[in-house]
Amino acid sequence: MYREVIEQLGEAVEAQVMVLSEPMMQANIETVLAKAPPTFVLAGTSYGGSIALEVALAAPERVSALWLMGCNPAAPDANVQELVGGLEAMPDAVIDMLAGLAVPKESTEAAEAFKAMASRIGGKAGAAQARALGSRSEASSRLGALQMPVLVIWGEADQIVPASVGQALADALPHAHFHVLPGCGHLPTLEEPAKCAELFVGFLKNEASQAH
Repeated sequence: MYREVIEQLGEAVEAQVMVLSEPMMQANIETVLAKAPPTFVLAGTSYGGSIALEVALAAPERVSALWLMGCNPAAPDANVQELVGGLEAMPDAVIDMLAGLAVPKESTEAAEAFKAMASRIGGKAGAAQARALGSRSEASSRLGALQMPVLVIWGEADQIVPASVGQALADALPHAHFHVLPGCGHLPTLEEPAKCAELFVGFLKNEASQAH
């Protein structure tokens, strides 16, 4: 998900990638805060974006900036439980279905990468992640409390969380920068790593210059 972006960022960041599979959102938040440095920039896509939002809300003094993609701050959808059941009973079929939704049809390389990643994580961990999504409370009404700068990047062709949700998320955050990537689906860093790295570097430089 982030390998190519991290390679392109080079020494601009000291990256720490976490795969979080606790079935309760609160446990994932605690894991991040226990492993992260005293202050840090936090990035997350989809499920990871939801965790990033919750971490920022739980410890805003530690999160110096946020980078969010493909996450929905609204209350969990009722079909999360169907996703849990599917990942437990028929993980391969559900992963194929999600890959078809996550990336545009012409992005075959990104789809294969998604399937490989999801298969490595496995149905059991995937179901736990879906459970964690279902355990969170809505964040929409709390977004105004987040005073750190936020980079919001969205795929124009996102079929899982539409770009209109990303726009509403950015509008609700006091200091957000919103970018839509044409033709991109649900996974910007996988589909458009060069563009994402460019936007992230520009975001960090802009925020650093404003801080001084």
